[in-house]
Amino acid sequence: MKIFLDSDVLLDLLLGREPFLEDIKWILEFSLDNKYKLYTSSLVIANIHYLISKTLNTTHAFDKVDKLLSFIKILNVGESEIKRSISSKFRDFEDGIQNFSALNSNMKIIITRNIKDFKHSKLSILTPKEFLVKYKK
Repeated sequence: MKIFLDSDVLLDLLLGREPFLEDIKWILEFSLDNKYKLYTSSLVIANIHYLISKTLNTTHAFDKVDKLLSFIKILNVGESEIKRSISSKFRDFEDGIQNFSALNSNMKIIITRNIKDFKHSKLSILTPKEFLVKYKK
């Protein structure tokens, strides 16, 4: 199974944000056991770097991005995803890009804490907690 992780859950992991940290750690642990593969987009990586560099500093941001690369695959964002987001019903342009990146790469699930932002998605949109309830066996 291929799963797309949105920036909010990745930032929870990288910045140790409570009370969300434990759920994303479980998801990561299951993926390391090869139960599924984790993906995100190049846009998410750029946003994560920007936010962490503003919160901490650039060195920490690069270290955190490098850490991500050890367990997550990066999907490229291209013209197709951008055009589809522009013409979609997504209110948030970036969320539309994430959705179409996942959709174009045959993902079935997006894990995010911002469920309402993905109400126009054809994919299964789950919070980390919802994912664990459904798939943790």
